[in-house]
Amino acid sequence: MSRIEHTQCDGSWLNLRWSDGAEQTLFATWLRDNAQTPDARNPANGQRLIDVSDVPEATAFQAASVAADGALDVTFAPDGYRSAYPAEWLRAFLGDAAQTPARTLWAASHTIVARTYDEATADPAALADWLRAVARDGIALLRGVPTESEAVFRVAGLFGYVRETNYGKLFDVRSVADPTNLAFTSQGLMVHTDNPYRNPVPGLQLLHCLQSDAEGGTSVFVDGFQAAARLKREAPDAFETLSSVWVPFRFRDGEADLQSRSPIICVDDGGAPTAIRYNNRSVAPLDPGEDVEAFYTAYRKFSDLLRDPAGEATIRLGPGDCIVFDNERVLHGRKAFKQASRWLQGCYADKDSLLSKLRILDAETNR
Repeated sequence: MSRIEHTQCDGSWLNLRWSDGAEQTLFATWLRDNAQTPDARNPANGQRLIDVSDVPEATAFQAASVAADGALDVTFAPDGYRSAYPAEWLRAFLGDAAQTPARTLWAASHTIVARTYDEATADPAALADWLRAVARDGIALLRGVPTESEAVFRVAGLFGYVRETNYGKLFDVRSVADPTNLAFTSQGLMVHTDNPYRNPVPGLQLLHCLQSDAEGGTSVFVDGFQAAARLKREAPDAFETLSSVWVPFRFRDGEADLQSRSPIICVDDGGAPTAIRYNNRSVAPLDPGEDVEAFYTAYRKFSDLLRDPAGEATIRLGPGDCIVFDNERVLHGRKAFKQASRWLQGCYADKDSLLSKLRILDAETNR
């Protein structure tokens, strides 16, 4: 690992030079606010024990040097407060300090990563590889899950907790009489994300196949981030519209009336997509104001891209297959099927627990 070779203080700023030639500039108040001492950080969980108001407003550097163990040893003015900072901790803030796997955008040629349930439950490395695929690609498959009712909960338990909604902890996907949702029919479904009318939207969806004797019913998945990137290249004005116009979503039945507003393409401070909200069944009427023409032009362009077979990854789930996908990135749908025994059970979960489990597994592997 690269080490700190040189330090230079200049009032409120500290310049570091690393052995690989990299340079880093640190602000005194930031470093003091992130002090690593027991009175500033809980040693057990790393949580901060001070507030920014506890840091002197005129904080500056009094001295800085490299300790024998390679850590940065800092003394602050005006009060002489001292803290050491491990080199690996500082290095994490140099360049890309991302804490999640880099995204891989994909289209129809994508092969969905698959592991077996026995591998994931017996081998932490296999479980980590599978979770990493969900984080990186937004989707992964687990084969050989017991074909028992509620076995999908066991899959969710590999990394986190079930998110309960008005549908309950568990929902059955099969055709029923008088359905409250088109998912509970034998009709084909346009690709969509689930529950855009919620705040927050469920981050992950799990679908476990228990029976599959019906003709048809092939599952269709589309990488919404790939489609958004294509929209940005081909029609930047449309991308700007869908990432700035707030759209109302609504679901209601006899027991619930759920409403939320969001852009169809949510972006971060750098303009990169962070979530897709697309569900033609749940879009409520848009305010017919001055943005409505531009919105419908952009909305149609995005819909056309989502329907393009070049972006569709398809799979026919068989008994024991459990597909897990990012509900804020990967759109899902299905082809129509003939009435027969087709039974899937699903549940929702949150992405933070999956990412947390992945970090823990990776840390254990690197010890």
